[in-house]
Amino acid sequence: EQEEEVAAKVGGLVFLFAIFGMIFTAHQMSENPDGLYASLCRLAITFSGCVIKIILMPFRSFMGQRIGGHPGHQPVSTIDYRDTYRGTNDIEFS
Repeated sequence: EQEEEVAAKVGGLVFLFAIFGMIFTAHQMSENPDGLYASLCRLAITFSGCVIKIILMPFRSFMGQRIGGHPGHQPVSTIDYRDTYRGTNDIEFS
């Protein structure tokens, strides 16, 4: 019974910490998209995707081609997220 109370308290704290972390991450990504925190977040997402692809590699080789006949990734559009944040040096002084 006491273990359940401790587990409930720890679970609540972990939940609050996760909510705070998600809000902080969203704030950092929107306010400083080229910063260290945002870069580490993108790196973690890329690394996680790579690990998942490695884990699922045996299933992909067993299943063969994808449904629809496309054997690989075909990006629809690739937008460079940095274009809107890059300085253009074409400031006009009036």
